[in-house]
Amino acid sequence: MKKSIFWIIVLLMLAGMADGSVPLQKVLPLAPAKAVSPPLLDGSLDDEAWKTAAVVDDVWITYNPVNGSELPQRTRAYVTYDSENLYFAFHCFDSQPDRIKTSLTKRDGIFEDDWVGLSLDTANGRKYGYELFVNPSGAQGDIFRTGEMEDSSTDWVWYSAGKVVADGYIVEIRQPLKNIRFASGKDVRMGVLFWRRISRLGMSGSWPHLVPGQGIGVSQAEIRISELPQPLVLEALPSFTYSSAWNRLSPSSWSGADQTRDLGFGLKYGITSSIVAEATVNPDFSQVESDALQVTTNQRYPLLYAEKRPFFMEAGNLFDLAGVGDGLGNMGLPVNTRLIVDPRWGVRLTGEQGRGSFALLAAADRSPGRAWEDGENPDLGRAATYWIGRGKLGLGKDNYVGFLYSGREFGAEYNRALAADFSLRFLKNHQLVGHYIRSFSDRPNAGGEAQGGYLTAEYGFSKGNTFALAMVERIDPGFQMDTAYYQRSGISTLKLYFQKRFVPDKKRLPWLLSVVPNMYAAVIHDRVSGMDDKELQLCLDSNFILKGSVGGSVYFAQECWAGQEFQRTLGQAYVNLQPFKWLNLHSCLSFGDAIYYDPAEPFLGNRVQWHANFTLQPSRSLNLFAERVNCRFRRIESGERVYNQEILRGRLTYQFSSKFFVRGLVQYDSFNRRALGDFLASFTYIPGTVLYLGYGTLDESRSWADGGWQRGVTGDRYFQTRQSLFFKVSYRYQF
Repeated sequence: MKKSIFWIIVLLMLAGMADGSVPLQKVLPLAPAKAVSPPLLDGSLDDEAWKTAAVVDDVWITYNPVNGSELPQRTRAYVTYDSENLYFAFHCFDSQPDRIKTSLTKRDGIFEDDWVGLSLDTANGRKYGYELFVNPSGAQGDIFRTGEMEDSSTDWVWYSAGKVVADGYIVEIRQPLKNIRFASGKDVRMGVLFWRRISRLGMSGSWPHLVPGQGIGVSQAEIRISELPQPLVLEALPSFTYSSAWNRLSPSSWSGADQTRDLGFGLKYGITSSIVAEATVNPDFSQVESDALQVTTNQRYPLLYAEKRPFFMEAGNLFDLAGVGDGLGNMGLPVNTRLIVDPRWGVRLTGEQGRGSFALLAAADRSPGRAWEDGENPDLGRAATYWIGRGKLGLGKDNYVGFLYSGREFGAEYNRALAADFSLRFLKNHQLVGHYIRSFSDRPNAGGEAQGGYLTAEYGFSKGNTFALAMVERIDPGFQMDTAYYQRSGISTLKLYFQKRFVPDKKRLPWLLSVVPNMYAAVIHDRVSGMDDKELQLCLDSNFILKGSVGGSVYFAQECWAGQEFQRTLGQAYVNLQPFKWLNLHSCLSFGDAIYYDPAEPFLGNRVQWHANFTLQPSRSLNLFAERVNCRFRRIESGERVYNQEILRGRLTYQFSSKFFVRGLVQYDSFNRRALGDFLASFTYIPGTVLYLGYGTLDESRSWADGGWQRGVTGDRYFQTRQSLFFKVSYRYQF
């Protein structure tokens, strides 16, 4: 404890140290001339459109892993437009072009490469941003940002090209206006921020400078366009999905094919250039990519799986609340659309008007009305309906207030929640964020009526290389929110976080980029049991060249479970490295005390968890990823092994082009004694116009005895117990 107090005092003293000076940038509004003819996207800047474009030829400043240094390689950016598109181009100079890392990869697979891109605030309201990234081969990645929260699952239609040249690489982008929301008319104002990643250095920089504590919206430059007309936004999205599955009935026989054929149809219409309505009937919610296996043994809280279904992925983070998603709060997602299991229909309305923005979502879920394996479902055939609404009002810069309504109705039961939130930056380096949620529920067959509140408030300070955060949280025992992912109710929490980044002398230690000590502390009071959890974590992270990072931490905790109090100490260490542009390495290890979460008889044990993976890219088209996770748990008193779970995962991908790839995925779980195989051929012309052909297989360890399958007996061996075939085609027709 004395050592912990010593390190806390050291960190607080370091907070007062001065940060280094930041290179000056000349940030002026960009006023591009209208292009007479559109540029050809070919990785060349010879077109007339680029000769009349607005140009940014200035210093770019790093924001990761160090904030405030000059990015070592020069970058030039171009902006122009016509009546149907926005155009961007980048000349990324590089003194060592042979060390540029690039690949042919599917969308959003570029972030281990060199890349360049932009964040485009089409309404200049500092609330949202379309973020576009392109690697030197022209492959794309895109993210939809709300405030400071980013969602990479959203895809929209835009076009790009890239080419490695003698002095670096060139990227060109065309963004059709019909595929983004903006305020049409005269004197159109948008916000933009450009950024670049140099993979081998592990460094990212931007223009304008991303000032700590001010957010992307405040840092962006302004684009001024004399006039943009309202485009016609009308899309139809028909889809067809076929699947067939077979189950093994005995060691020598299989069931007949369980076939499913689904026709779906979606429609999108732009009411104005900034308000879009969407509807879908019997939507195709097939999950093309399998969920990654996770360590499921001895988990105190439910696991959260990412959304992978197209309709829900688009701008799903519009429903986030201030103070959610930073890793400190108990609330993970206020709207977790994976809880809508089997949708029958869905509608959505999103847009911006003046300083306000809104998002509405409704859907019907057939899964609660399915037939039960045992007994009769009294609500057979009935669907649960979800009604979700979100609104924000900008208060200048990137400050806002907002509200959220979230409701689920099913037969005689309901769950409804009303929320208000705010984000307020003041005095340049300070920020207050928070939200309050009030829930109302009635479950006639499970506890009757209940209501409760959920309050979160955060204060953050960020200046230069110093960051501090304090958070308080209070959740009533009766709080329930059916659309959300959260871990606990009935608690009051105080959490503190502090971080200080040090930048060594470049001449003395050119290989070391930064050293970052940080501290996390928390007290969690259980309002039902009256017991307290206490946590203290001290960390030290460092970043160096070759995209390297090394760090470790020590964690002290008093954790209460099932009416008992346990003292825990846990150590962690990790290393990341890119020794060559074709190889990425990662490994992490955690070891120490852990609780076996048995409600009847919990006990303290020793847990060791090791995770390692590598990515091998021998050519632009071929990519091999391999991963191992091992988790072992033993009783402290006797040394008896309680469990040992190992997960192995391998993925081999060959990318014929940025649109067409084939992929094989194999996963193995030793604890549950099962192996998954997932093979996919995918062609994506544009998001929405896709063709998938997949085959899946499940192998499980079983024995056949007494005319049935048994597990855990002598003589178990692996059988292929299930196989499936899947085909999907959809076409996005834009009028």
